[in-house]
Amino acid sequence: MKLRLTRAAALLVTSTVLALLGAACGDGYSEEDATLYCDQEKVALGATCFTDETYEECRSCYIDCGNSCARTNGCDYNCAE
Repeated sequence: MKLRLTRAAALLVTSTVLALLGAACGDGYSEEDATLYCDQEKVALGATCFTDETYEECRSCYIDCGNSCARTNGCDYNCAE
């Protein structure tokens, strides 16, 4: 009986932690979606503004922040507060 309660408690804790982690990570885009979006941004903004460094900044921002990602100072990408 004691073992059954311990397993149930462990399952509850694990489920709670996974749910919290999932909720915290749910705002960002998938890598594939971020890549597609940044490919479109690169075409729209042109090569003078959109360097390789800008492209990676764009992808990271959309993966981390999703819709909260914003372009600032022309070609910089940051998570909106």
